[in-house]
Amino acid sequence: MQCQKTVLSISCLVFLIIPDLISARILSECDAARELTKAKISRTFLSNWVCLMKSESGLDTNKISGPGVASSYSYGIFQISSSQWCKRGRKGGDCNAKCEDFANDDISDDIECAKKIAEMKGFQYWPKWLKNCKSGKLPNVGNCKRRRSLSDLIIPPVENTI
Repeated sequence: MQCQKTVLSISCLVFLIIPDLISARILSECDAARELTKAKISRTFLSNWVCLMKSESGLDTNKISGPGVASSYSYGIFQISSSQWCKRGRKGGDCNAKCEDFANDDISDDIECAKKIAEMKGFQYWPKWLKNCKSGKLPNVGNCKRRRSLSDLIIPPVENTI
């Protein structure tokens, strides 16, 4: 009887953990550049933004780290801190966001909050950007091609001119 309870408990735990592991996504530099472009980030600073994301989270959409200063945690691809920008478990902070919402595959909300941080504090807010990107080599995202839509793939019929 005890063995069955243990197996049942472990099975439940596995089913609770696996969906979180599956939802994690590591973006490529080009995927990150496409997401940023979609969010209207200027192409002038695109390489800085991609470098920031790569330096802070390794382009991992699900990264959570901490505790840090004042027991804060950092969430998502930009490692947005719960100390000022969001609240754990409910919406709040300067971005009026729930921190856990930054640790998923949808990075559109992460980008909006990161834009706010950059407007208020600049890129120097992120220590790993200062260390790795400010005077370092930025990724070349100029060669990233946009993903083709289905309409781009449809080949028009060739007229017969004979």
